[in-house]
Amino acid sequence: MSRGRRLRLTAVALSVVLAAPGVAHASAQNAVSCGDVLTSSVTLTADLVCAGGVALTVQTDDVDIDLNGHSLIGTAPGTAIQVQNAVGVTIRNGTITGFTTGLHARAYFAPVPKVTVTDVRFVGSGIQGRPAFISVSGTHSTCHLENASVYGAPGNLVVDGCRVDGSIYLFNANLSAIRHSVLSGGLLSIGQSDQGDFSANVFDDYPVDIWATESRRNVFKQNVFKNAAVAFTTTPAYTPANASVIEKNVFTGNDIGVFGKWAFSNVIVRNNVFKDNRTAGMYLENYGAIPSSVAVSGNVLIGNGHAPSGRKDLVGNPIQGGLHLVTGLEPVMRIALADNVGIGNAGRMIWAPPGMVIDGGGNQGPCEPVPNPDLTCW
Repeated sequence: MSRGRRLRLTAVALSVVLAAPGVAHASAQNAVSCGDVLTSSVTLTADLVCAGGVALTVQTDDVDIDLNGHSLIGTAPGTAIQVQNAVGVTIRNGTITGFTTGLHARAYFAPVPKVTVTDVRFVGSGIQGRPAFISVSGTHSTCHLENASVYGAPGNLVVDGCRVDGSIYLFNANLSAIRHSVLSGGLLSIGQSDQGDFSANVFDDYPVDIWATESRRNVFKQNVFKNAAVAFTTTPAYTPANASVIEKNVFTGNDIGVFGKWAFSNVIVRNNVFKDNRTAGMYLENYGAIPSSVAVSGNVLIGNGHAPSGRKDLVGNPIQGGLHLVTGLEPVMRIALADNVGIGNAGRMIWAPPGMVIDGGGNQGPCEPVPNPDLTCW
């Protein structure tokens, strides 16, 4: 082959390589700068450092932001990624740190944003949806949240397999879920949010507060609640069909495991284990006038009440032991108990004064005060 022919072939081959997808041109297309409004998917090739404001904005559907193992870093107050009325947005594989807000998804008009976050660590940067559908998942080492809130319908927050430090606030966020996650040093606050699924988590010094009657049919199942002052505060539902469920959980090392505040009615608390809670496994109050046919049932209470705080119930009785209840004296306010058993509780297994309890049978004592014609314990 002549020298000239070899040079021509080499030139042709080089032009083919340069034009091939994913080589030189892909790098140019994926260049990302602070303040960009993204209209197509991008992949970071290095850390991106931004001095406040909004680092990246998405207003187009189906944009994928692949952090590619890199970090999006804020050096001043601002928002890392803002999603406005875009659906099918994904953020994955990296770290967002230093911003006031790591992700802000907001609907100024239809459609409501839908954002999926996978294997992203938010460090010192929260998540907000106003409103939005936000799904966050990964493993305990690859997915980390610090504060999150979703307000407004339609919209929700789904967290799966993450580590959470800081509080989560859900308001009008139906069908939210937290599963297979470890939460510590914060608060889960739920208001006017229905049919949430909160299962297989560890809540470590991370109390749950359901504070609005309109929060209905939320399920808390197979979680561990530990090291909190009050691990779980309930709110009533208007009918048994709308009752939230607290089932098959373990409450341990808290001051009080479950607190039925003021109006404990139409809340299903069944088949849980309450162990070594300092003041009481459960403290239930009912001064509301909402009819309820739901019994507190099948719970196991072990070793509670051995370091009581000195707290008293609403009529002045010291709270201590396995299960302590107090209600108004109208029949509708009575709390039903069935098949609750335990051992080693300080003071008594159950405190349920006459006129305040409905005996569903199968409860283990000692039960006080005595005599009590309304409750028989074996």
